[in-house]
Amino acid sequence: MAANIANAACATVGIEVELLAPAGSDRRALAELIAKRLNGSVRAFFHTDSEPSKVQGKPLFYHLTQGFAVHDAHGKLIAKCVDDITLQHDLNKDAPAAPGWYRLVSDEIRLLRLIARHSQADLPIAASLQAVGELFGTQPQASAGGVYRLSDGSGASIALAAPLPGERERACELITAPLAADDHDTLALLLDCAAELGFLLPLEGATHLHFDGTPFCHPATLQQLVNTLHPQREALRQQLHTNPHCRRLGAWSESLLASINAADFSQLTWDEARARLAQLSKKELTKYCDFNIRNIIVPTAGKHTVEVRILPSTLVADVIQAAIDQFQTCFAQVIAETR
Repeated sequence: MAANIANAACATVGIEVELLAPAGSDRRALAELIAKRLNGSVRAFFHTDSEPSKVQGKPLFYHLTQGFAVHDAHGKLIAKCVDDITLQHDLNKDAPAAPGWYRLVSDEIRLLRLIARHSQADLPIAASLQAVGELFGTQPQASAGGVYRLSDGSGASIALAAPLPGERERACELITAPLAADDHDTLALLLDCAAELGFLLPLEGATHLHFDGTPFCHPATLQQLVNTLHPQREALRQQLHTNPHCRRLGAWSESLLASINAADFSQLTWDEARARLAQLSKKELTKYCDFNIRNIIVPTAGKHTVEVRILPSTLVADVIQAAIDQFQTCFAQVIAETR
């Protein structure tokens, strides 16, 4: 379905589709097929995520897993295939690690960022921490279960590399680069490749749409956006067939709604409005809701977007394009009413 470009409020849209590789395959296979179709290339990289920790006093462990970036023949980034920790139900948690698949774990996100800059995701597990070890003057030490531990000279833990069990290589969040509003071909190509390889729809799967957030960086426009979407939330979920098993969804907090509807909000400058909303807690201004506006309030590298999170996973590009068209038209009306 072609978009009505005249109603395209946002110049670009990034799309994330949660998928599952068939048993015996993995997300690398999808990246390689896409690259083949484009006469392009695949580059392995480390993707950052977090998970709850069972260690007292450390609520989260951060980890790096192997992701794959696809570039076209001209070197332009087209898409990434990465793990998604929310995809759990369809995977065999007792399956041993597939050869070559591992993760790097630390309780300090800054150390993982350092590792991601100095290591290469296509190295074998035994070599994955060596470059960072050289920065600290130490070497990773092999331990039980194929795990490698890296500590500094005083013995303080830096990170560990561990085999990745539980079929985690099958989990695949397919992330497009920001697509121009008139690009109707790229997503279809990506999803056609996934279908050709027999990729599946996970039980918890969702599709997320990241609309360029620039048009909403005005207090009156943001207020109108929230007051347009919030009353329609349940109707939109029903219309778009939101997956009832999808995690990390929900309504905006009452605190956020109250702040945006304060009597003086629309008269603030954008910097003043952002500063006021940024005072809300992470729970009050969460990204884990049906419509995520946190990314334009709190700077997020590479994601200055308004995110629609209520679409289910699908391998049909026209279904996603129809939703994009619908929200582009809605957003155009919101902007027209406040400028």
